[in-house]
Amino acid sequence: MKKLLISMFVAIVALTLWSCGSANTPSAVAEKAAKCMQNADYEGYVELMELKETEGKEAEKEQFVALLREKGTKTMEKKQGLKSYEVLSEEISEDGKSATVKMKMVYGDGSEDTSKVKLVKNDKGEWKMSFGK
Repeated sequence: MKKLLISMFVAIVALTLWSCGSANTPSAVAEKAAKCMQNADYEGYVELMELKETEGKEAEKEQFVALLREKGTKTMEKKQGLKSYEVLSEEISEDGKSATVKMKMVYGDGSEDTSKVKLVKNDKGEWKMSFGK
């Protein structure tokens, strides 16, 4: 009985780790960013951004969070929140280092918006949102 429980536990952990590993796709990151905006999780949103490793990185993160909180809250209030979002397409570059995800956003006031999210793969192999060129 004890061996059966241990085997089941190991199988569940392995499945959990395997399923989490596949969550690092450009579309998954873009969806997670949209979910962060929907929930006003500005810290989570900033964690999905590609920021250069510098001494002032934490201060830069805090500035982004403050800016998003100010601007994002106003925009979401005006549009009555983000009702839903959907990935329309995902294009990964030939070298596999950058991607563009096209998303449809539907707001609480009934308005819709289509936007493109640019992403880059960092040195750790993680997809992060890029706001550079």
